Amino acid sequence: MTFDNRAKGIIEAIVSSASFGLIPLFTIPVMSAGMALPSFLVYRFAFGCLFMLAILIYRHENMHIKFGDTLRIAFLSSLYAVSAICLISGYSYMASGIATTLLFSYPVWTAILMMIFCHEKATLHSAIAIVLAVGGVFLLSGIDRGFNISSVIGLLLELAAGLTYAIYMVAFPHLRIRRMESLKLTFYVFFYAMIILMLYSLFSTGKLDAIHTNGQWINLALIGLLPTALSNVTLIMSLKRISSTMVAILGAFEPLTAMAIGIIVFGEPLTISVTAGFAMIISAVILLIIKK
Repeated sequence: MTFDNRAKGIIEAIVSSASFGLIPLFTIPVMSAGMALPSFLVYRFAFGCLFMLAILIYRHENMHIKFGDTLRIAFLSSLYAVSAICLISGYSYMASGIATTLLFSYPVWTAILMMIFCHEKATLHSAIAIVLAVGGVFLLSGIDRGFNISSVIGLLLELAAGLTYAIYMVAFPHLRIRRMESLKLTFYVFFYAMIILMLYSLFSTGKLDAIHTNGQWINLALIGLLPTALSNVTLIMSLKRISSTMVAILGAFEPLTAMAIGIIVFGEPLTISVTAGFAMIISAVILLIIKK
């Protein structure tokens, strides 16, 4: 792998995680208006698919896929949907900040899976980077000020969310569909995930909430474009260039972005713990990038 190719992969992974961290900016206004979480997820994937489909049509992309590739894509979509469902379900048992922090267990899961199934060597740099990244996210979430999980079920749900997302990241580079054009592949992954989540929404709430205001339309469209379409296209592009472990740890920019939005947009306090968390995560990313 050339340096330029590796650098592109690092940049794509950072763009992916940073854009994914924009979710609170668009989620909070929609959820405040009373939309159920399952319905919100369905619309997020639906708008993301619409944006990607428009680009694919404009580029005259051949949308045909083989039956075997359909099964592989459905497998990835199931992992993505299950991760999202576990994350959402965990919100019923614990604070969303703690739940999101537990979701960030996926870099640890990714490293473990890569060592077990892909025979990736455990290096000191990677171990320190993982510890710094996870520790930094713990500080950002406020766990250091009182870690109180109301139910073991919530803990297991969030760890399952992190594990299934890690399996997604580890499995993708080893599937034949990795050679498929990134935008086309992402579209199909999200399309099947949208169908799965729609069934989940109908099963869990019995309905799909309607979009009532212009503000909801705008926020749902933006979340479909930036944290969904852009984030996941660049994720797949980065997985084609660098290792799953590196992509996972660079995902630390996700909570960094979310925390910055909370402070700047929603007026959340900038505490010593938050500052320390920022420093730890940036240190982890720098350590990972300069690793030989």
